[in-house]
Amino acid sequence: MINSRMNRRTFVGLAAAMAAAVGGARIVDAQTFATPEALELKDVYTFLIMGMDTRPDEQELNTDVLMVSRVDLVNNTVRTMSFPRDLYVEIPGLGYGKINSAFKAVAGNGKEDWMKGMSATRATLEYNFGLTIDAALSVRFEGVEAIVDALGGVTIVNPYDLRDDDYPTLDYGTKQIFYPAGEITLNGEQALEMMRTRHQDGDDGRVMRQQLILTALYQQATSPENVTKLPELVQTGAQYVTTTIPGEVQLQLAAAAPNFTAENIYWSSLTHLLWGDVLASGMWVYQGDWSQLPGYVQAFLNGEI
Repeated sequence: MINSRMNRRTFVGLAAAMAAAVGGARIVDAQTFATPEALELKDVYTFLIMGMDTRPDEQELNTDVLMVSRVDLVNNTVRTMSFPRDLYVEIPGLGYGKINSAFKAVAGNGKEDWMKGMSATRATLEYNFGLTIDAALSVRFEGVEAIVDALGGVTIVNPYDLRDDDYPTLDYGTKQIFYPAGEITLNGEQALEMMRTRHQDGDDGRVMRQQLILTALYQQATSPENVTKLPELVQTGAQYVTTTIPGEVQLQLAAAAPNFTAENIYWSSLTHLLWGDVLASGMWVYQGDWSQLPGYVQAFLNGEI
């Protein structure tokens, strides 16, 4: 579990609530999706966050990043659990598969069928982990690139040398990437590469880098020298965000944002509870003890661990 060091407002990729709260995100059929029939204003919300891998042909959107955030407006906490995309789960109505396959299993075209894919992903997380998700949002990877570039880059401390000789490019090819250990400043393309690569250290390393870069990006976006850029960042980021969080809930979350402090923003993941496995089909997956995983996720989101 990681207690991220943040200031007063949380960044779009770090917590689902505040991602929508930047305003201007495209709202998709929020009332028909909200649990149970409509999402009324309340004190605690659970949000699904999806980071979408987009391709030039615009046909499929893969959920390469999956998170669930619990936002508590009474205790001013945000607790976000990351789920590795290779986790082997039951997809309701479709059988077993990797958790990130739920979206594209029902979405013939990622952009046009977003609601179908999101609903399948939501149902999969709810069914396997005993959760009730209030609303969802997705951020396309181009949005990360655009925001980083709008800030003039993002500076992080890379914990170790990172190499990938077969990094997958958007045109379905591969290339070699290398990022040395230590303090480095990344442009948008480089930040996205670090957030996506996993050949060297698996999903555990990728989740770590996602949290590292998003935290640094938030800190830079809210630094005094970048305050004047915030309207531009909001406008830049909004075009890459799709959400079912209703407008009135977004306004509620935005109003509550100044109440959040560094000590009350938390991250966690499941990878330390999982092991790699190869199925009879030859597919590599993460497996886990399902007598423990749902309880662990619920306990973390509830603030019990």
